Amino acid sequence: MSMEEQDLLRSAVREFSQKAIQDKVLKIEHDGIDDDLLKSLSAQGFLAARFPEKYGGSGIGQDGYLAILEELAVSSPSVAALVMVNNSILAPLIGDKDPELMGRIASGEVTVSISLAPVLPGNMEKITLEKEGNSLKGTVKNAVLSNGHMLVALSGSDDTLYLIKNGIKTGETDQYLSFRGLKFGSVTVDSTDFVPLSGNGKKTLESVLDGADLDIAALALGISKGALDKAVEYVKVRKTFERPLKDYGPVSSTLSRLIGEYEVLNSYLGNIEGGTEKHKLTVKTLAVDLAKRATKYSLQFHGGYGYIEDFGVEKFYRDAAGLSILFQRPHQDSQRLAEEIFGEKSGYL
Repeated sequence: MSMEEQDLLRSAVREFSQKAIQDKVLKIEHDGIDDDLLKSLSAQGFLAARFPEKYGGSGIGQDGYLAILEELAVSSPSVAALVMVNNSILAPLIGDKDPELMGRIASGEVTVSISLAPVLPGNMEKITLEKEGNSLKGTVKNAVLSNGHMLVALSGSDDTLYLIKNGIKTGETDQYLSFRGLKFGSVTVDSTDFVPLSGNGKKTLESVLDGADLDIAALALGISKGALDKAVEYVKVRKTFERPLKDYGPVSSTLSRLIGEYEVLNSYLGNIEGGTEKHKLTVKTLAVDLAKRATKYSLQFHGGYGYIEDFGVEKFYRDAAGLSILFQRPHQDSQRLAEEIFGEKSGYL
């Protein structure tokens, strides 16, 4: 996709976000992503942007998909994360194993929960989902989209990753600070209708997450852009000692540097097609780091107002912090990057 085509796509996603998401941002944070928004995302082709066309997908290229994720995240990181979960995580796992379900996900008719907890850092929960004869039983904790119609989860008894189609019941919703619109929580399973997706489930989940390096980077850049836009807008009008905040050196230099970093990473991401694993990992690491710093300064420059939901800044700060907890494996990424640079196993002591 040429840069001109990317710009047109970005403009289209921006216009969609302003019409369909902007007025719902607080509702999304409080209540989750509703059916109307799901249908709108489907109609635009975003829910299945990277699905093959035979599954009802848009079949869009990687550069266009990254642009979609970034622009959606500028308005709502939760919406962008939902699109990423569908395209970057569920699609590689389900794929040809259930083409009919892929079409239903693409249409927004069905949402699928997934438990990433077993491969994320700091997880100490024992996997209680067990296969007993022709049944799967147990409780899956920290599921993304825990109110989904179906569930993808790892069994502790045989390390198999299953698509569970019935017998699931949403339990208590966890009070996560980040990506609140995704609704994390526990899911109770007592099912006789399930399909094995991978016999080496944990490694499969790890591989899928590792394959989403650029997707996570795009989400991080969208969070940075959303927070920086808010900060620039605010420091132009907010005055102290009868002067706009933008006139003070520490404020203007900090924001200018952060925006410069964003523009460099954004430009690189838009031209990274065919990049090496080292480059992809580096871009993700830098983008997530930028998101944390950009959102922190945006919050600080807003002062007390930054903590008020109506200003739309605090969600970016929360989601930047949660990005590396819920969708990234920082320690493993550091090892992967070290191995790419040294050309052999390293950084494991």
